[in-house]
Amino acid sequence: MALLLVLFSLLGGALSWRAKREGGAAFKPERTRDTERFVANLGMLSALLFALVVVMQGSAALILDKCLR
Repeated sequence: MALLLVLFSLLGGALSWRAKREGGAAFKPERTRDTERFVANLGMLSALLFALVVVMQGSAALILDKCLR
């Protein structure tokens, strides 16, 4: 289950990376390029953070005994 959640998180990060590379939402001209870049960077970093948290929680489930939880 943890592996599936990590994949979903990294997929979101890949989508943010693609949005940063392509320039973001072209249908909203009132947004500046800096805003688009900031939101894309925030999405990528959040995805990495969530993937790390899921990996740490999944590894804890492997190490700790069920009686300790």
